[in-house]
Amino acid sequence: MTEQNELTTFEKAYLGQMISYASLDQNIKQLAEQQKTIKEELLKQMGKYDVKSIDNDLLKITRVQASESTSVDLKSFAKKEPTVYAGLLEDYPKVTKRKESIRITVKPAK
Repeated sequence: MTEQNELTTFEKAYLGQMISYASLDQNIKQLAEQQKTIKEELLKQMGKYDVKSIDNDLLKITRVQASESTSVDLKSFAKKEPTVYAGLLEDYPKVTKRKESIRITVKPAK
């Protein structure tokens, strides 16, 4: 059997699974977008009402405040030249900002 025939045979045999996978993938993307929209709205409203966390029978939600950190991305250099590294960190800081977010833990159904 030629390579092309094997590919055609495989495709015919597993076309149903490929269709299912493609459909599932599309559903996952749509659901992920819905999840993102809901999380953004919850974050917005938790900020509006100054709610830091909530824990009920469905979810535990923790609002994580925006934060900022400063570092130098030179790990190997720091190991070899610790004093110079300390000087570089002072002269060339790398500022990383983290936007506010929420952490959600889905609880198992009872």
